[in-house]
Amino acid sequence: MAKKDSFFITEKRKRKPARKEKEEQPDSDDNDIDNLNLESEKVEEVSEDEMETETPAQKRLRLAKAYLEKVQEEVDDIKEGEIDAKQMDRDLIAERLHKETEESQGRAFYRVADKYATMNPTIKSFTNGKKGHQLSLTSIAVSIQNKDTANPVIYIYTGSKDAMIVKWDFKTGKREHVFDGGLKPTKKLLKSYDAKSIKVIGHNDQVLTVAASSDGKYMVSGGKDKVIYIWSTVDNSLLGRFTQHRDAISSLKFRNGYNQLYSSSYDRSIKVWNVDELSYVETLFGHQDQITSLDCLSRERCISSGSRDRTCRLWKIPEESQLVFRGGGGGIAIHEDLVVMQELLSQTGKKREKDNGLSGGTIDVVAMIDEEHFVSGSDSGAISLWSINRKKPIYTKLKCHGVGSPVRVNEEESVVEEAECPWIVSLAAVPYSDMFVSGSADGYIKLWKLSDTKKSFALLNSIPMVGFINSLAFFEAPESVNAEVQPKASSRAEEIKNKAKLSGIIKSAQKKLYLGVAVGQEHKFGRWWRIKEAKNQCHIITL
Repeated sequence: MAKKDSFFITEKRKRKPARKEKEEQPDSDDNDIDNLNLESEKVEEVSEDEMETETPAQKRLRLAKAYLEKVQEEVDDIKEGEIDAKQMDRDLIAERLHKETEESQGRAFYRVADKYATMNPTIKSFTNGKKGHQLSLTSIAVSIQNKDTANPVIYIYTGSKDAMIVKWDFKTGKREHVFDGGLKPTKKLLKSYDAKSIKVIGHNDQVLTVAASSDGKYMVSGGKDKVIYIWSTVDNSLLGRFTQHRDAISSLKFRNGYNQLYSSSYDRSIKVWNVDELSYVETLFGHQDQITSLDCLSRERCISSGSRDRTCRLWKIPEESQLVFRGGGGGIAIHEDLVVMQELLSQTGKKREKDNGLSGGTIDVVAMIDEEHFVSGSDSGAISLWSINRKKPIYTKLKCHGVGSPVRVNEEESVVEEAECPWIVSLAAVPYSDMFVSGSADGYIKLWKLSDTKKSFALLNSIPMVGFINSLAFFEAPESVNAEVQPKASSRAEEIKNKAKLSGIIKSAQKKLYLGVAVGQEHKFGRWWRIKEAKNQCHIITL
């Protein structure tokens, strides 16, 4: 019996390692991405019970396969003679995955500023007419549908103090639609007429901000009437309204690649919305004064400016946390136009100032450069460069649009008037690049280039523009493709060749960069100044 017992014990000890190796085998296979054949295997639908029992490694594998299948469907299957279609598809998929991964993690960065150091920009102005904007434009947004086609549908949306939103056709410059607004009915008017017969579908006060989703399906607007309107870009219909804010809506931004919406308000809060479901998600608190601007990129976070509380805040939505950046007195403030004694000049020939008040003031506008850097503008005319790893600005440039720059020149009378308002009214950046642009009321739109170390910036170019530059927006769009590029194919082979040729044209045409500008006679937040010579117009600048 003793021998028999020892025999069973030996058998158990021998089988134990074998069972352990068998259990660990699936996990090791799942983690080895190089050994996976993601192209040949089809993703099977998984039931809820199976989803609950699957391991984290199996879940990652299933989601990766599903994402690759989605990308594969969007990439055209091009086969032309000696062209290896499968290899082309792999290259396109790999390029897109790499680009999305780099941008989502904030590591992507493109050097594009040098291309625009010397340029002759062309400006196309959209005329208002009788049914267009009659007061100062406050915001601009660009909606692009069918981005991957030869002729995408591009619309420009502009909001104004006249409570109207106008939809423009980018190619023709004509008005496509007018979202009518109106003043709020007075009590006397309500008594004279039946209250039910007075219906205002759109805004009943100044429109301060408009935004368009990256898929081109939605346009949202907000203003002093405390309401966010969600519009369909297809049929221009009203889809819904968000009324949770308790004060004016100052800024709206869609997260890149998603229909997640961020809104900021004078009620000192930021709210997160799901536009697909027309639902409210959550509210973010922290600012001590009116929030005047916000911006976001691909990651689930946004940056905001708190005006007179002189802070910028980075909101990390999943972590439910925020980073506070305090302006004024931080970093190095440089102003090149000051005349001082030679002993006070630094080795670079520039006067450096600290804590002299010029870099202070309210922080009214922000723009994200990449996931780790952003710029802010103040009412004192200073632009600051920030890193999310530092609480103070790493670089500040004073009087970027300050007194001394001409607003307008009368050649007959030889009169040069100087700017009264150095306020940085608007900022916009080419995402994940070294170029951003600023607007004020000095008569110029200024392009700035970020240094190679991302620790400073310098003036790159200037574009003359009279009026208050209340809003700026960069966007890329292909040039119009002639019909000759798409000849009728007599066979399947010729049709495939035409697709390949057209694909190359689209890829090269997408590098065209445009700048949308909303100009007004008055500042978008008030009526402290007025430039009578300016026109309340929308302009598209081809860079």
